[in-house]
Amino acid sequence: MSMRQFLSGAVLLLMALHSSAVERLVSVDGALTEIVYALGAEHRLVGVDTTSRFPEAATELPQVGYMRQLNAEGILALRPTLVIASHDAGPEPVFAQLQAAGVKVARISAPDTLEGVASRIRQVGDALALSARAEQLAAKVVQAATEELAALPDQSPSTLFLLGTSGRGLMAAGLGTRAQALLELLNVNNAFEHQGYKPISAEGAVQAAPELVLIGHTGPDNSALTASTLAHTPAAEQKRIHTVDVSLVLGFGPRLPQALSLLIPLLYPQDTGIKGMSELSLEPSLNKLAESE
Repeated sequence: MSMRQFLSGAVLLLMALHSSAVERLVSVDGALTEIVYALGAEHRLVGVDTTSRFPEAATELPQVGYMRQLNAEGILALRPTLVIASHDAGPEPVFAQLQAAGVKVARISAPDTLEGVASRIRQVGDALALSARAEQLAAKVVQAATEELAALPDQSPSTLFLLGTSGRGLMAAGLGTRAQALLELLNVNNAFEHQGYKPISAEGAVQAAPELVLIGHTGPDNSALTASTLAHTPAAEQKRIHTVDVSLVLGFGPRLPQALSLLIPLLYPQDTGIKGMSELSLEPSLNKLAESE
């Protein structure tokens, strides 16, 4: 065997070993997918769920379905070595099937709070063996979000958070929802006091009497239905109805500071002491930390 043939064979062997060692990752939950990109580990991704809408590159990956309606066959078809999924993902037997097939599963559980966002980032970092990088990212996110929240006034508008779904019309977010957790973080009173998400009518909207309405669409934007439902509320009279990006404001992921910088001026437009923009950028192409592990 010539030296050239030997070297060529060695290179091919090293490439094969490297290829077999590369982790094949499936991420189930939009916030977790954002963290993967923020940590610079997107090259490991082979699939995501349908809630993974940011960054745009994530939407071009193979999808394994909605996070609460997963099936093992669809995930296994992507030959993953690791699946990271939020505690809300399911059904539970799917994860048992994945583990039985030899796939490592990391379930991420954290409260919808600022501290919970940091914990979520750290848990994903641990699962990807990027703990130090995740600690840096968590610290930056917490610092930026804390600065955004530092000057919140004591009084806030009564706020109604609506989801515009494709099949059930407008759903109002009540107690025990992620929207409620967001409003609490912003020191805002929820105008809807029921538990969970419930359909809301024009009469119900009038009774709730919100001073401000935030609308996040998960289906087609039905402006006519929204206008008729909210027509006689204080928010409509004061022209304080705003459409927001659901994956941004309800993600409780690394873009939380950006969500706060968007929402705070809407909630408190007269307060000149409130900042309007966060200095933290999480654009995937720019946010990769220099440290390597």
